[in-house]
Amino acid sequence: MTYAHRKDIYDADTHMMEHPNWIYDFADEDIKDHLEPIVEGDDEALERIDAALNNFELRQSSPELLEEAKKQFMSWNHKGWEGLGAFDANERKLANDLLGFKAHIVFPTSAFDQVLAAKEERVIIGGVEALNRGMASFCSVDSRMHGAAYIPFAFGAEKALAFLREAIRSGFSVIMIDTIAPEGRQAFTHPDFDIVWSEIQENDITITLHVGADNGWDPVPLSFYNNDGQVPPHKEGDAPRDALAYMGISYNAELFLASMIFDGIFQRFPYLRIGVVELGASWIISWMKQLDQSFRAFRRLQDLSQVKLLPSEYVMKHIKLTPFAGEDIGWLLNNGAEDLLMFASDYPHHEGTDDPISRFEKTMIGINEDKKSKFYSENFKSLLGSHL
Repeated sequence: MTYAHRKDIYDADTHMMEHPNWIYDFADEDIKDHLEPIVEGDDEALERIDAALNNFELRQSSPELLEEAKKQFMSWNHKGWEGLGAFDANERKLANDLLGFKAHIVFPTSAFDQVLAAKEERVIIGGVEALNRGMASFCSVDSRMHGAAYIPFAFGAEKALAFLREAIRSGFSVIMIDTIAPEGRQAFTHPDFDIVWSEIQENDITITLHVGADNGWDPVPLSFYNNDGQVPPHKEGDAPRDALAYMGISYNAELFLASMIFDGIFQRFPYLRIGVVELGASWIISWMKQLDQSFRAFRRLQDLSQVKLLPSEYVMKHIKLTPFAGEDIGWLLNNGAEDLLMFASDYPHHEGTDDPISRFEKTMIGINEDKKSKFYSENFKSLLGSHL
């Protein structure tokens, strides 16, 4: 028996959990000594990783321990690095069998931050190449896994194009991009980047935005925490670590997507598809209303001639997004988001909770089967296009 409660579930957000030595197996020799350590300075995390590696080794020689791990694989204590198949590709195939989903998009975790923490541009570039090699290797054991290659735009259009072409040669059909350009660099909607958008469209590549891929952007200025209270732990992480950060988690994606519309990218490249992942979904309805109002307010004050449709129409045509487990997706499905939302488990991250399906289902009482089918399968299939 699988975790899936229906046969047609597709998962738009899963992760591999890289251990401290993982990246070095895929990195070129000339950068290995220049990469930053994984989860540097977090002794507690390193202890958890060591325990997870030890438990993984024990499972390889103990059918009893493996059977227990299979029974508990969705429980809170068996998430993160302790997750079944968290960092071992062959064991992940077993976890996928237990989940019972048709397909998964797979994102990196700690190695992504490790690569971007490098001090030299050449090391970051080499680290990205290693990250993508490792992702390709991890996903190669199971055709259900669609790994997301990271394509940094921060080094300019020509370098992004080179990364993209290498990803395509390596068999990737999904990419993850940044939302915010470094200070002083071209916006990703600058005409120079048309060569990149064109290549994406011509190869039917799925674009994703994911929490953390935002040039280190922090949704909450630290001054907000100067309130005679305690600064939340792990403040430097990318996921929403406290109630205030949760309120701003989608803001960078909202600005990026608005710029894609107002700067005419979707008009010039009408077949682009973007999945907005682990950035919540409750904002989408009011945001579309605000987009349309912004367009009406400013179309006579600035050149918005590249916008041929209402901005919300571009959203409906080009964008899908994943809610967090616990968001009221029933309300969203009934109020205009039925063609936008996709199921996501976030496996094996703790943020996905121990039972995301039940949390989603609790909000979908009375929702018809057509809307449920869109949420669990059809919108994902639309996002992946011809590569599914």
